[in-house]
Amino acid sequence: MEENEKRKNLGISAFVLLLSGVVCKVLGAFFRFPLTNLLGFEGIGIFQMIMSIYSFALVATCGGVTITLAKLISSARARGEENKIGTYFARAMLIGVGSGLVIGLAFFFGWRGISAFQGITENKSYMLFLVLLPTGSIVATIRGYFQGYENMMPTAISQVIEQVIKFAFGLFFAYIFGKLGVSNGVFGAFLGIVASEIVALLVVFVWFLLKRKKTKYRTDNVAKKEFDKANFLVLCSAAILPFASAIDGLVIVPRLVSSGLSNEMAVKLFGLQSGAIGAILNLPLVISVAVATLLLPSISFAISKGKSAKWLIEKALKLLLIFVLPTTFGLVAISKQMLPLFYIDMDDNLLQIAFNLMVYGGFSIVFTALMQFFVMLLQATGNFKYNLLITGIGGTAKVVLTIVLAAVPDINIFAVVFGNLILTTLICILSLIRLKKTLDFKLPFMDIFILLFSTLCMTVAVYSFMQAEYFSIIPNILVGILLGIVVYVVFTTPVLLKIFQKRRAKMV
Repeated sequence: MEENEKRKNLGISAFVLLLSGVVCKVLGAFFRFPLTNLLGFEGIGIFQMIMSIYSFALVATCGGVTITLAKLISSARARGEENKIGTYFARAMLIGVGSGLVIGLAFFFGWRGISAFQGITENKSYMLFLVLLPTGSIVATIRGYFQGYENMMPTAISQVIEQVIKFAFGLFFAYIFGKLGVSNGVFGAFLGIVASEIVALLVVFVWFLLKRKKTKYRTDNVAKKEFDKANFLVLCSAAILPFASAIDGLVIVPRLVSSGLSNEMAVKLFGLQSGAIGAILNLPLVISVAVATLLLPSISFAISKGKSAKWLIEKALKLLLIFVLPTTFGLVAISKQMLPLFYIDMDDNLLQIAFNLMVYGGFSIVFTALMQFFVMLLQATGNFKYNLLITGIGGTAKVVLTIVLAAVPDINIFAVVFGNLILTTLICILSLIRLKKTLDFKLPFMDIFILLFSTLCMTVAVYSFMQAEYFSIIPNILVGILLGIVVYVVFTTPVLLKIFQKRRAKMV
């Protein structure tokens, strides 16, 4: 009975964490819509270039801390080794805050050189890293501590509060400082992120003071080595993709200038691709993460009990595609009419480039969703080192392809999209090669074909309707969305019925 109650509480905690993650991703995506209008495409380009460096720097300082600490504390509790928990916590805090201060100081004193290398106006936003990185490390450590005790509420609540503060103060400061110029507007946006991190720190720290477990601390060299080893593997795996994105942020503008674009246009195009288009195209990934995360515990449980997870995996894969395909290419189909509603400074030239980026980026998003799902399966089966290997291969391919193609005049900014596509495709293929050997499941090719055909029919129908412009823009978009839903549901009926029938069979 106690075991069932424990599993129930853990399931509720995981659901709360998932829900907060979805809310945070939606808030993060919608944050960039008004921010782009405040800063312009050049400003959002500078923001995204700095953000890509910040994301990697944050991962480098504390990217593995939360997961590592949660796993080690949970394992120590299960083994009755609570005396190690204090050492794990102290080690995580020391490494995270220490590396955050060191890396933050490097950016504090080197911001001019980094800005010059990137080809952007000198931006003091890098100086804020000195506060952002150590603060983020403390927050990550405390979140990992609570997760080790299967308490997801501090993480969930602090994440949502953090995103709300970022949304409100980031836009407010961007507006105030933006009156002094684009570069200052970007600084204001990052100042809002500083405010959100400080508030998140206050929330988790107060929670920690009130709810922490009374464990005796003693220096344990074995525990230190255990933490360092586990953290290194998780950190390496977590850092590869942010590192590839950071390379984009560092070299993309000089490479685009080499293709014949002006420096200003190069920054605008990167802002258009990574900020404006990225904010829209990443929305379907919220659905994919939710579907995969909800079903992963059941899949992991079945695998750990030695049971076949074939039906669950195939069901999850189909559900993933059922939601991601229409939402992604539905957004592509209405994008020409939708984009000017979101972004006030989009002229006809940028609109055509944006539409083309949406088309190619749509394929990248679908493969990204599949990649996330297959990587979760690799983790569920304990293939952590293999996951690290294939992520490294994909990340290397992305970096090389982006650097080479960005300087080609007829490709320029599309190199980033092609780089993302090759990264996700490679990881999907290599994941499948390993998973087919370790798990008993088959790709439902006929069902996938039906879903792809249904998506094609839906996209053509919606795009043709949108181009006809029977109504004004907003009613036209709404009717187009309704048309897309009807067409997609009609064509996918065989797959939907099959899932429903299998579910009933399982219940019986």
